[in-house]
Amino acid sequence: HPICHPHPICRPIINWRTSALCHPHPTRLQINNHLALINTKLLRDYAELDPRLRQLVFLVKHWAKQRGVNDSYRGSLSSYAYVLLCIHLLQRRSPPVLPVLQHLAEAPAAAGCAAGLAGDGTLGLRVFSRAVGGWRCEFYDDAEALRGIGSANTESLAQLLLAFFDYWAVRHDYNHAVATIRVPGGLLSKASKNWTMRHGSERHLVCIEDPFELSHDLGRTIDKVSVVGLRREFERAARVLASVPDPLPLLFQPLRQE
Repeated sequence: HPICHPHPICRPIINWRTSALCHPHPTRLQINNHLALINTKLLRDYAELDPRLRQLVFLVKHWAKQRGVNDSYRGSLSSYAYVLLCIHLLQRRSPPVLPVLQHLAEAPAAAGCAAGLAGDGTLGLRVFSRAVGGWRCEFYDDAEALRGIGSANTESLAQLLLAFFDYWAVRHDYNHAVATIRVPGGLLSKASKNWTMRHGSERHLVCIEDPFELSHDLGRTIDKVSVVGLRREFERAARVLASVPDPLPLLFQPLRQE
């Protein structure tokens, strides 16, 4: 049963369920979504900088699937949103695991010096730049030059996984903050985005800014009921990782088994 959802960059987005012998399979088709291709390139560039990003994303997405908080059309977060949250975490570690590629594109030479790169500290002028649907998409585009930039951070995958859930369980300011991966520090205010109140069906209870389509809040579909469930799952995951000697079986226990 196809359902079309209008979108400011790409039309249409069609969702349907296919019939299967055991389980229906949700499917999504997007046509001429050029912005999504650029988003994919940005995420791929980040993934090439440090292997911990791919590993963290895999664990977080598996957790979200097992705990039933991975479907934006049912009031939780999309797979794409979780990838952005993983990048956001790694950018904010001290020292950072990942740089802010969109910030490096603004002043690559100065940013290279600040990053402490070898040689003269400059990054050159490898900047990806496209305009799509009125949005300017720019980011530093030489992953090879930045490979290993996060090596000063020696945190293990286990430590980063706990840090991810700890941040979203107790440290993020849900009332005032917007998570972003395009600016240093990784946070904007809801007031600066005019995301302080509901606009139509967009509730802005968990605000995650798309890195290019800046008016797009990836958490906009979360309502007052689902935000409670999502935060409860973050808190549960942080508690399990911090207190259980062998946490993974309990962390990934499917929600329906409890």
